[in-house]
This record gives sequence, C-alpha cells and structure tokens, in this order.
Amino acid sequence: MVEQYVERVHHDIVLDIGDHIGALIIYTKEHMRGWQIDVSLQGDGTARRIHTDVLERRIGRQPIFAAVFAELPEGNYYTWSDPPVGFTIVGGQITEIDWRDADVYVPPVSSSAMPERNTPPYRNTSNVGMNILPPRYRGGKKVSAAPMGTAPMRYTATGQVAWNEMWTTFCDLALAGGPPHRDTLLEPVPPDDIRANLPAYERVLAEIERGLRLVTGLPVVRSERLGWVGLRCQDEEMALWLLRAIIVENVCVRREGITLFLPVGPDFHMEKEIKNVITVVAKTYHYWMEHVSSTPLED
Repeated sequence: MVEQYVERVHHDIVLDIGDHIGALIIYTKEHMRGWQIDVSLQGDGTARRIHTDVLERRIGRQPIFAAVFAELPEGNYYTWSDPPVGFTIVGGQITEIDWRDADVYVPPVSSSAMPERNTPPYRNTSNVGMNILPPRYRGGKKVSAAPMGTAPMRYTATGQVAWNEMWTTFCDLALAGGPPHRDTLLEPVPPDDIRANLPAYERVLAEIERGLRLVTGLPVVRSERLGWVGLRCQDEEMALWLLRAIIVENVCVRREGITLFLPVGPDFHMEKEIKNVITVVAKTYHYWMEHVSSTPLED
C-alpha cells in the first residue's frame, strides 16, 4: 500500500528565506491534517493564491500540525479563511500564525487528503446539522468547472436593469468545485478614492442595493465604513453559508453578525463590477435556498 504524502510524519522543515523572501508557518488543530490553506497578497489584482497542505510534523517527540509556506516574497498577505487573518512577510524572517485554539473555517478546496469536493468538511455552527452543500451535490454528482455564458442585461419599461429577471439558470457553485464567477478577486476600494468621487459612489451603491433587494428580498444595510454594502441575512447560519460561498466566487465579503458586506466603488460599471456583485449574491442565494429546502431547485 502506497503511503499518502500527507499521512506521513514529516521531521524536517526546510525554509528558503533571505533578502526579500520570508516564510510562514500556520499551526493548526489535528483534524486539519491534509487540508489545503491558501494565502494571497493584499491588493494583488490577480488574486493569485499560494497554497500548501497541513502536515503532521515532529519537534522533538511532540507532534504538531502545520502548513509551512517555505518561501514568500515580502509583503502584506491574508489567509483565505473565516475569519481572514492578515499578516506581513519580512525578508529573512519567519512569520507564525497559531490556529490551535482558534475557531477558524477554511473553505474547501482540492487537496490530496481531503474528502471528495462534493462532501467537503465544514465547521459546525449552532444550527448546522447537514452537509454544507445543496442536495444536488450529494451522492457523487459530477461538478462542471466550465463557466457559462454571460447573462444578457434585461431592462424594465422605465430603463432600469431588471436584475430579478436576468437569470434562468446558474453554473455550478464554486464552493462545490464549479467555476468562480470572476477570474480575479473583486476587492474593496480605498476610502480616499471614494471620497474623491462621492456622487458616483452613491449612484453605484444605490444600484447595488436595489439589485440585492430584487434578487434576494432581504434588507440592505448602509455600512458605516465607505466601500461596503450590507445585506442582512435571516440568521447566523445563513450568513456563514453565504460568506463561504461568495468568497470562493472571487468577490470579497466580510461579516458582522448576520450582516454580510460586499465591495462598492465609484468606478464600478453596470455591466462589470455592479453586475458581478449582484450576480454572485443571486447565484449563492439560489443555492442557499436549495440547501435549506433539501430539494434541488429547477434552474
């Protein structure tokens, strides 16, 4: 029987650091062995993810479970986790993050020791008692990674975008292994850029708010921080589920209680970033409704 790489005990940690290259070690709980952890540079428009697996290692006779990023260029990074963790890499130094006593959720991704992507691990919350994915993804259903064509814009008689009439079907959920809605990460806009063009920002914000109401029927919330639009979920379970589903669609999202906040900027265009935010919420909300109903919805 061939021993899986992630199931071995790894005794050596080889780090290639120096000059402008540093390293990162994330210590985790034992149950995360084999999970893949991703990090990205902050402000990197390409949102390139750098990933590594959590392995069992030995320091002396003590077992530890850790993800080791042996060489990372200097800069400010964040982890693809809930909550995300920001950290700084300095050349010639090792940065450490300790999750051994933390309640951290890592979105499911392909990894050699993780379960099949249609049955990923998930963090238990107060009301979660079933698989994190909707019924259609249970039982080994094949997931297509092929993106769908862009839905054409539809308009009302008064010239407004009819966001609630644009979609009759959605591509597979990225959380299950489908194609992410965006190729690059849609990130929040710096507040100074927003202050420089507040009238345009207010127009974009109002349109995204209108679209979110149309595709979900949920209340929208004005954030106290510039650059964010809030969507109030029904409860924490819903907020956590949508947060996990949205982030792997490559749209930034943060959570405060049962409210999710998504990015808004004055330079967002109707058929690009505005549509991206509303589409991602429409798609993930559609699958959330199927998830809680335990019945596949007709597309």
